[in-house]
Amino acid sequence: MVLFEMLTGLPPWYTNDRQKLFDRLRSARLHFPPYVSHKAESLIRALLNRNPSERLGARGANEVKAHPFFETVDWPALLALKTPPPFRPCRTTANEETPLNFEAEFTRLPLPSVEILEKAQRDRTTSDTFSGFAYECPDDMDAVGS
Repeated sequence: MVLFEMLTGLPPWYTNDRQKLFDRLRSARLHFPPYVSHKAESLIRALLNRNPSERLGARGANEVKAHPFFETVDWPALLALKTPPPFRPCRTTANEETPLNFEAEFTRLPLPSVEILEKAQRDRTTSDTFSGFAYECPDDMDAVGS
């Protein structure tokens, strides 16, 4: 599901209606935008197979690694940390606000109005989503998980 969302911008079977989402998860077909490659579509369909015993990876990780989507991955080199990353962010810039690590198509987008930003801030501060939630960091981090 994460791969689908990373490629398309939305989770598969997306809807705001919870009941429709459950219905779609059980029976709706997957629809892919035309820009998703055939190999990516094949991988996602295999990973999201509704039958767990037929799902890609049900017989182990090597099954997933052998999928054509990953044919250019040198797995031993990747595991040995000898594969260069596909993207290297700029290490330093003179100005922290310089958008060097972003594509021009995003940096040229118009900025939202002040009113929209203020409303978003009000909505964020008046939300009760985390009402009653508290977190205290343990004094002894070594004790975590023991």
